[in-house]
Amino acid sequence: MFLINPVQIAAAVGLDLLFGDPRNWPHITKLTGWLSQSCERLLTKRGKRTVTLGVVFWFSVVGTLLLFYVAIRRLCFLIGPGAVSILDTVIIYQTIAARDLHCHAEAVLKPLAARDPVEARKRLSWLVGRDTQCLDEPEVVRGVIESIAENLTDGIIAPLFWSVIGGAPGALVYRAANTLDSVVGHRTEAYEEFGKASARIDDCLSWVPARVCGILFCFCARKNFLATIRAEAAGHPSPNAGWGESAMAQVLDVRLGGDNFYDGTLVRGPLFNRSGRQAGIADIHRSLNWMWGVTAAGTGFFLLAVFLINKLDRNESGVHTKTAA
Repeated sequence: MFLINPVQIAAAVGLDLLFGDPRNWPHITKLTGWLSQSCERLLTKRGKRTVTLGVVFWFSVVGTLLLFYVAIRRLCFLIGPGAVSILDTVIIYQTIAARDLHCHAEAVLKPLAARDPVEARKRLSWLVGRDTQCLDEPEVVRGVIESIAENLTDGIIAPLFWSVIGGAPGALVYRAANTLDSVVGHRTEAYEEFGKASARIDDCLSWVPARVCGILFCFCARKNFLATIRAEAAGHPSPNAGWGESAMAQVLDVRLGGDNFYDGTLVRGPLFNRSGRQAGIADIHRSLNWMWGVTAAGTGFFLLAVFLINKLDRNESGVHTKTAA
């Protein structure tokens, strides 16, 4: 396990709260996107878009990112351990997207409150992949809340989880995998085979964090509705997305999920909290409050985990030293 200083995680979360993801700054997601375009163009010129080529594509992009990281880390090491710590903190910070998620949700909320449905639909399209052109207000609200619920795992809990498991490299790999799933993990003619590896790897890396997210919702709500979440999430096409959506539906007591259109094609989805009421504009505010509550609880949990892991490692090192002596 790649041990990490809990101060790095706390500092990374703090940086995200202060700055979010400034658009003109270099960023892991931008670099991953650029590398994916370059690798896809190079690989598909020489071979068919098969599952095997998709595996080569994934390892090419992620492997290149890790090589960049190792090279920069060695340069930082020449400067001193402080520079290495700063680099790792910045890497973890760039994998977290709590403030950006809040800002994107508020960007849709403002035109909704101003009764400007056209602008609200346009801004929702920046958050979700479904068709938004013809959505009415309740459906726009549903889209925002579902995006908050799903991205709570992808943009906050999962990066923190993998930073505990693998330090900055773990967080880096997760963010790259999640980005590649967004880029090529689509069920289209071009990506059905080529993007399969990217989609499956992202599912695997998000599997535990999605369930941790559901547990954190129960902890914050002081209610145990894990059995309900598990049952409802099982009906979602994604093995992970349903956990956050079901949990959010439970704590807000609203009905989420249902049918959506993608490129004009109807896709029927499961309902979460079927007996709940229809979500309204005020529920977007409430969902953001829950997002921050779960984020705080998750950050505290992971900081405690890092502290205990490091303490256990020091104790074991002490025992080995005494034995050797």
